[in-house]
Amino acid sequence: MIVSTPSLPDTAVGLGAKIGRYFSVVSILPALFLTVWTVALIASGAWKSRPNLSTMTDSLGKWSLAGAAWVILGTVVAALFLHPLQLGMTRVLEGYWGRSRFARAALRRRIAHHRKRQANLRRKQQRWLIQRNKVLDELLREAYEEKRSRNIRTTDPDRWTSATRDEHRDAMLETWRAANLGGLQSALDSVPRALARYPDAARMMPTRLGNALRAGEDSIGSQYGLSTMTTASHIAFIAPEVQLNYLRDSRQQLDTSVRLCVVALIASAESVAAMVTDGWWLCGALVPYFFAYIAYRASVAAADEYMAVARTMLDLNRFKLYESLHVKLPRSSTEERRANTKLMALLGGDDEVTMTYKHPAAGTPSTGAAPPTPPGTP
Repeated sequence: MIVSTPSLPDTAVGLGAKIGRYFSVVSILPALFLTVWTVALIASGAWKSRPNLSTMTDSLGKWSLAGAAWVILGTVVAALFLHPLQLGMTRVLEGYWGRSRFARAALRRRIAHHRKRQANLRRKQQRWLIQRNKVLDELLREAYEEKRSRNIRTTDPDRWTSATRDEHRDAMLETWRAANLGGLQSALDSVPRALARYPDAARMMPTRLGNALRAGEDSIGSQYGLSTMTTASHIAFIAPEVQLNYLRDSRQQLDTSVRLCVVALIASAESVAAMVTDGWWLCGALVPYFFAYIAYRASVAAADEYMAVARTMLDLNRFKLYESLHVKLPRSSTEERRANTKLMALLGGDDEVTMTYKHPAAGTPSTGAAPPTPPGTP
């Protein structure tokens, strides 16, 4: 009996059919983009001479099932290669660039840029707020004079308290009189979100992504005296599966954006190497670079979403954390923050911290577990 060995294209087709078992579609997309872009460069003859779109169209138009299988195989291989590098790619985009002299110089320059940007955002916020309030005060004065001319009883704006004036300003923003302030108000509303992506100056990172993640790490749980870096793994063990799935989805969006950014940069570098002597064709390298830029900005937005989910999980599961650690449940937020100062030190490895534990009564179900099923219940 003769057993035929499957060809490489046949193997690739079979492997492509099983992709769903090992990768999600979003994990494959970055690798597929890199593979297709590389194939397009080769088919256009860019590595030999000037790219020829007609040659590329003819070459791609003659594809067979075997050719598609080779692309699938290349995509899977690229995905398998990139997968273990995910953490490293994310770290690089965050701004962990090492300790060399060149790295320190780059870190110093980029961190200074972001600190200046943060200060500039605050100055703009103050300037726009003054500008907006000046216009609103003029509109409020006009409305007051108009009511006086109609003998309508009203209060002179000069006699308002600061709180009352702010209330009237907010009310005026809702009227047609303030329609021209829409753009200015929109710009003002965007500043707090941009500032929220920055940690304290001493914790500043050299990239947008790094600052967004670090700001989340520093702020999540701080109102309770909890450290997200210390409690993250503990929360992961006690949170409900539906919450963990939502967190994984958010993390997958972040990882996919990061991976797409990196492969687009690789494709851009590949294009520069292939078309560096081809004149205006070199501008073609801007196409994958544009995708890299969009993917990077998407990764920052995905980081915001990921941190928001992590914040919500900590909010919802912190009491379950205390019960799991057999720590007395606090009766107030003040008591909670005071107790968590010791708890964070203890979990951080401080062997001089002492805490009093509260153990559940014998027979009490463990935290988060469903109550025992009564005997005889089907």
